[in-house]
Amino acid sequence: MKPKQLLLSLLALFASITANAYNAKINGIYYNFSGDEAIVTYQNMYVYDHVSVISDYSGAVVIPQSVTYNGTTYSVTSIGDDAFNNCSGLTSITIPNSVTSIGGRAFSGCSGLKKVIVPDIAAWCGISFDGIHANPLYITHHLYSDEVTEITDLVIPDGVTSIGDRAFSYCSGLTYISIPNSVTSIGNSTFSGCSGLTSVIIPGSVTSIGNSGFYNCSGLTFVTIGNGVTSIGNFAFYGCTKLTSVTIPNSVTSIGNSAFDFCI
Repeated sequence: MKPKQLLLSLLALFASITANAYNAKINGIYYNFSGDEAIVTYQNMYVYDHVSVISDYSGAVVIPQSVTYNGTTYSVTSIGDDAFNNCSGLTSITIPNSVTSIGGRAFSGCSGLKKVIVPDIAAWCGISFDGIHANPLYITHHLYSDEVTEITDLVIPDGVTSIGDRAFSYCSGLTYISIPNSVTSIGNSTFSGCSGLTSVIIPGSVTSIGNSGFYNCSGLTFVTIGNGVTSIGNFAFYGCTKLTSVTIPNSVTSIGNSAFDFCI
């Protein structure tokens, strides 16, 4: 191939990479359409392999349950790969119950994200984050980005029955959680590494605290465990070095290995 032809081929390839990666922009949100479904996406991508993505999302973004384009109404069912990647100006995101999957790196690099709002998490049966499938009625991981650490207040809505494995692990900015009486179990490593938590009240509806549930919550000083809990898993409060007060009810029949190790 002649140098000029090679250059033109490379330019064409680069143009295909940098071309708009969306079908429509509606009320400030970019979408791709597939059948009768809409997928939230990015504005465009300017380098290969998802290393950098151009998106102009900032502030508070509210994703609707459906959008209408050219006379057709689409249900918003997915947030695509890299959709909000590197949107450091994004401060909050509201995700509707119609969304059933969130792609890889969807919120990676969103260093300003402080609030994730889901109107009714209990409706998210089987939602998948970055290829990890969640059980029904579970709150699932906080979008699988280690960089999303600034969520501070978490109020879990009524109707949620269990909080799944690693749901909020290493949300280091999380200082407050409210767990409703509908919750019956807290999964493995659910709040592990949440170093900003200072106190936790586990309601009487909860029957089990999973392995490493509050592992290395180094800021935790006070825990009340409801009188419905029967088991506390291995390493459940391991490394909670500031823990000074724990109330354990008579209902507890088993405490796992190293559950309170290094709680000095």
